[in-house]
Amino acid sequence: MRGNCRDVPALVMVTLLMALASTAISGCIETPSSRLATAKQALLGKSESAILACAGAPRMVSSQHGLRVLSYYKGGGVLEQSFPGSKSGRPEGVRHACLAIVTMENDRVTEVQYQIMPESTTGHEHCEELFQYCRP
Repeated sequence: MRGNCRDVPALVMVTLLMALASTAISGCIETPSSRLATAKQALLGKSESAILACAGAPRMVSSQHGLRVLSYYKGGGVLEQSFPGSKSGRPEGVRHACLAIVTMENDRVTEVQYQIMPESTTGHEHCEELFQYCRP
């Protein structure tokens, strides 16, 4: 059977709508790594006073070789290890945490590093929470 000429525009329209719908939906998906990059990028270039205003006082501050380093720490709460088998439960009752190291030069953030503990942990939610008020 041959297709009818009137079916071609309808077929083209359906194909186009399906392609556009999948593109639109995928554009709305936010992955943890994209949020993580956004948090880190939001800090770059900010002054120390701006970081203190949005993230609060760091756990530790050090200075060496013209660099100033602010260290922030966020650990899992007591209840985090209480529900084995749930999404928030950790194997063997291990809590996870994040140490964020913010390096500054000439009163501007030049680098942000996250150290997730334990290293086998893939979640970045504690790192993101440290700087949740620093994002645009």
